[in-house]
Amino acid sequence: GASFPSRFIHVTTHYDVPGEHLVGALANSLKSVDAIQPPEWSNFVKTSMHKEKAPTQPDWWYFRTASVLRKIGVNGPIGTERLSRHYSGANDRGSKPNRSSNGSRKVLRLIMQQLEIAGFIAKSKKGGRGLTPKGQSVLDNTAFDVKKKLEKEMSSLKKY
Repeated sequence: GASFPSRFIHVTTHYDVPGEHLVGALANSLKSVDAIQPPEWSNFVKTSMHKEKAPTQPDWWYFRTASVLRKIGVNGPIGTERLSRHYSGANDRGSKPNRSSNGSRKVLRLIMQQLEIAGFIAKSKKGGRGLTPKGQSVLDNTAFDVKKKLEKEMSSLKKY
């Protein structure tokens, strides 16, 4: 490979690490943010019409919040209508053919409002909400930590 001059140092962004690793790490860091709190009804609400039961994970609210923050970073600015399609699935209609149904927009709207209060996202002039510099840095710093951790794990696996 070509060696680049030192001024072309690559900064780790949220595009550089797998989403599932980033969302897990981001969810843990969002638990310490005061503005992000699951509402009292979050224990028994379904996340979409196509789901049969509520999430069994006790801290699912933080994982969904982290996922929404990442999706806004990748696809933003984006509103609840387009975001709800990212959390859609097949609606089981018995003997009739399945149809797609979108994710819950109430859950997404509340999560986006909490992220806005925390200062990670802001309303965009184009419609929907986009990342703020603070939100961008939270995503990228978490991605950097995840990348370091993954590289450490890979180097320990190379022995085998």
